[in-house]
Amino acid sequence: MNSKKTDFFWPSYTDLMTSLFFIMLVLFVLVFTKQSRQIKDLERQLAIVNAVDENLKPLKSEKSLFTYEEEYKRFKLSFDVKFNPDKSKISSSDLENYFSTISNINRAGVKLKSIIDGLKKSKESDSKLKDVSYILVIAGYASKTGEENHNYELSYQRALSLRNYWRTQGIDFEAPEYNNLIDLQLSGNGWGGVGRQINEADNQRFLIQIFPKIGDIKWLE
Repeated sequence: MNSKKTDFFWPSYTDLMTSLFFIMLVLFVLVFTKQSRQIKDLERQLAIVNAVDENLKPLKSEKSLFTYEEEYKRFKLSFDVKFNPDKSKISSSDLENYFSTISNINRAGVKLKSIIDGLKKSKESDSKLKDVSYILVIAGYASKTGEENHNYELSYQRALSLRNYWRTQGIDFEAPEYNNLIDLQLSGNGWGGVGRQINEADNQRFLIQIFPKIGDIKWLE
């Protein structure tokens, strides 16, 4: 009798262990597959970031026009853009040192456009960049003089004036050719923002930031 019970027990036990083994094997395959996808997605994102960084190198090297602030991952115009008090237009009446300033603004716009055109060309020729677009931020600042809330509006108007002026020069980052590539955003940082200059007069400036938007991040699903 005991022999029969033993004979029954071992096949059942073997079947149970076999079933558990296959369950663990399936779980291992599922986890391994998911992690492999995560690694591939991370590698793809890294490749995209490296490609974008490579395209931005010419902007970093143009030190007479742009200064790259490594700490904040952004560019600022290397030259002074001084407005007369409470003024915001890119015009001879609103800008100090108009002729030298407008010459630099023109050169900076042409250079920035060439960088954006390079990003466009890379997207068209590199399959891993086909789903990538970019946020382009033009941010205006103001010195801490006058009324704070008004200066936030004033700094935005300065950013808007720069965008509008570049448009008159044929530099339009919202043109149809940049559809699905550039999301242009204007901001007025007023008295705020990180990395402000100690000398308040030096905070009358523009900052340029370019962020890649990589698209769906599948490994977060």
